[in-house]
Amino acid sequence: MSRIHRARALKSLQAVITNSPCTSSHRAPFIARATLSTSARVQDKNTDWIRKKLWKGEAPGPEDPYTQRMEPEDVSNLPEEALELQNQAEFTPEEIEQSRLVLPPRRRVEAASEKEIESLDPSYIPATSIEGLEEIQPVKTWWDQPGHWGPENDFRGFAAEKVEERTVIEIALRRAVVESLALQEAGLLNEWAAKKWPAGQRAELDQTLAVQVQVQDGKATLKGDVQAIAGQLTSEVAESEQADNISAEEAQEIVKTWDASWKEVALDDQHLKFAIRKRIYQLTGRLIPDAKLGAARTAQHLLTLTVNPTKRGKKLIEILESKGELTSLPNVKVHNRKIGPIDKEVAVGRWKVIEEELTKRGLPITGTAGLGKNKERDWLTGKR
Repeated sequence: MSRIHRARALKSLQAVITNSPCTSSHRAPFIARATLSTSARVQDKNTDWIRKKLWKGEAPGPEDPYTQRMEPEDVSNLPEEALELQNQAEFTPEEIEQSRLVLPPRRRVEAASEKEIESLDPSYIPATSIEGLEEIQPVKTWWDQPGHWGPENDFRGFAAEKVEERTVIEIALRRAVVESLALQEAGLLNEWAAKKWPAGQRAELDQTLAVQVQVQDGKATLKGDVQAIAGQLTSEVAESEQADNISAEEAQEIVKTWDASWKEVALDDQHLKFAIRKRIYQLTGRLIPDAKLGAARTAQHLLTLTVNPTKRGKKLIEILESKGELTSLPNVKVHNRKIGPIDKEVAVGRWKVIEEELTKRGLPITGTAGLGKNKERDWLTGKR
């Protein structure tokens, strides 16, 4: 039988090894004996066809995973930029380094103990009272401390104060149309449509209004110093620069000298329409909504949307009171706001009693008096 044959083969192999001259005096080392073993080779031949059947081709990984186990690779799904930031412990963004703000410290520094200070300074004497000690402010009051925030850090809006006079708004619209068309003729409108334009002084305003606008079939043609206007708009913007205000009487006299045909200029270019809307908002403080801007086709439409903004719709209480259907019913009462628990207690006359009892116990009448949850945790972390 095959089993007996294999046993005899192994027995004869062992007899050859023991009878060899190399092992007569001493036993062969383990490595020499292990190299003569054919068990692993026989096992690979017997299991190789199973691996091919399971994987339907070349099987991945080592043939013997128990003796040739590969170390797992630490693969991260983060991008390369995030991996580089992890390796940089003291990395600070460029925006923060270039900021003029005095930022709070990124790391918390613990004070040294008395023993450490005594070892460094033998003349150190511990304080026995709180008088004369420096008080360190918490991080939450950082921006209230002097030197950390000033007037130069206050927000400055893009738009000017809201203008109410119609003639002044029309002056601003004429200026926006001329400036946008000047940039369009110079080939710079697409580049400067989304950038901030200088507000300009009175001399620049008069130069822009002096340009004539001729419209034929919706297409506008400018006659004047167009290159100078485009050069003023593409110059550097000063942060403190503000436009000179023009009075309503002076604006009315200027509007009378114009022909109304300039308002028929077609706004078929989206960059042109956006630039005019942005400039009007910068000069007058009136912003045309995007939903209304898409329907505008001429400068007259923009003037109408700027002068006559969308009015607020009526509230539900106003509609119900005007109809009078519910207010006339004896078992229905209409309120202009949501009714809360206090309103219900006031209606039945219990709120005075509740207020007196809360005051007697030293409890807040409404709200929590600034006492939230986990107050002990705030005390332990140094918060006030």
